[in-house]
Amino acid sequence: ARAVEALQRQRRRQRQQQLAARHYENLDLVFARPDGQPLRSQYVLDHLRRLTADAGLPAIRVHDLRHIAATIMINEGVPLAVVSKTLRHKNVSTTVDLYGHLTRDAADDGVSATCAALDAADAQAA
Repeated sequence: ARAVEALQRQRRRQRQQQLAARHYENLDLVFARPDGQPLRSQYVLDHLRRLTADAGLPAIRVHDLRHIAATIMINEGVPLAVVSKTLRHKNVSTTVDLYGHLTRDAADDGVSATCAALDAADAQAA
């Protein structure tokens, strides 16, 4: 819902730009320059740098946003298969290779569950 709302706000901004422009080529882009043309990558980078500096955050690359999103999803317990599909990785093993270190809590839970099962088996055998 949050993403849809943000995209709807962006659509309204673009419509205002389109109405205000003498020439606007509608290329059906989500983000575009005031004339409808694609954004230049350097503009996006400069804008991100300005926003992070204004917010007092450390400088990050645009690609870092992808890693932040993956980290948030994994830490919130989103299944790795879903994270992998969201990131458009070819297979889950790519996601595990890149972000497997973030699943330490899951690994700890797995070890604890195995230990509990072995303890239960020992108790039953005794």
